[in-house]
Amino acid sequence: MAEEKKVEDRWLLVEPIKIGLLGMEWRKFERELRMAFDEGIERNLIDRRYEFIFEDNAGLPQNTAHGGIQGFHRLCDAGCVAVIGANYTDSAIPLVEHANARKVPIVSMCGTDQFHGEYCFRVGNGDVGDEPALIASWLKRQGHKTVAVVSPASPIGEEYFFFLRQECRRLGISIAAVQSVNLKSVDLAGTFAKLRDANADALCWLGYGGLVVSGDVRRGLEEIGWDPPRIMSTAFMQYIWGFDQLEGWVGIDQWCPENPRMHLFHERFKARYGEDPWMWPNAIPGLAYDMAAIVVEGIHRAPIISGPGVKKGMERIRWMPAVTGGPNTHISSGPYDHQMFKGDWLHYGLVKGGKLEFAGLFEATDDY
Repeated sequence: MAEEKKVEDRWLLVEPIKIGLLGMEWRKFERELRMAFDEGIERNLIDRRYEFIFEDNAGLPQNTAHGGIQGFHRLCDAGCVAVIGANYTDSAIPLVEHANARKVPIVSMCGTDQFHGEYCFRVGNGDVGDEPALIASWLKRQGHKTVAVVSPASPIGEEYFFFLRQECRRLGISIAAVQSVNLKSVDLAGTFAKLRDANADALCWLGYGGLVVSGDVRRGLEEIGWDPPRIMSTAFMQYIWGFDQLEGWVGIDQWCPENPRMHLFHERFKARYGEDPWMWPNAIPGLAYDMAAIVVEGIHRAPIISGPGVKKGMERIRWMPAVTGGPNTHISSGPYDHQMFKGDWLHYGLVKGGKLEFAGLFEATDDY
């Protein structure tokens, strides 16, 4: 007992590692983050205490880019050696130069190539380049030769459409019509009517998830009586707020029942906290855990516990199994490779009869 008391005293005397959490969403997923760090301590990956410092203002889209930048600097000034967050594309892009200047790594679930820099790491909740590749592959394998597209008027709208156009051109699929939407789009029935009149074989939604959650997408299709074969970007993961809003849609997902790591995460979470994670079943709880686990592994591999040291430690991660995505999803990095998800980290889902069905992993077409 006396020896245990000495160990505890030494533990408490050592200053904790400070980790910044940038974004109001982390209040909801704090348990997933803590679980990764607590397991890191239990597995002797971390040999000192940790402290989370919350900064709710990550900037756009809820607030301003300036507010997000100031929030990030406050975390750096508090001594954080890594920051988890800035998860929206809009909030992540303005932070690139600041992360590089402060030499504090950010791990974000944003999905844009514009979040690219020496201290910027991505484990995307989707990806504006990868998703169109899966969408085009699905269209090709379903025999669709033309597609009508809804594209968002947003910072990633042009990026999304560029990659979709590129992949469709590669696979010989024609884009029959394109319509843009924004968060205030009110006449979705009129938008869908224009796309329907283009006589495309299928419909592709690259637009906002908020218009799905609100019911506007389903109402717009029902109003004009249009029920085409249809596929959606990772906005599809809004199914957690109401499967009825996505009836008949195929979409890009990251919650895969064939991933054993996902089931193990769920079991450990319930054993630790006595209930399901918030938003379960959905990819975000597991993704939050993966993001925190990356920082834990980065600290374990760091030559020194500092911003540059943790950055180097994260670049040394190889073949780390992931909770997110399909059974072969793993996390790896390198000095010039900060897109950390590898393997089948995106796959297809389908909402049918008010329930989510797993609709398969990516399959190459004969054209590749």
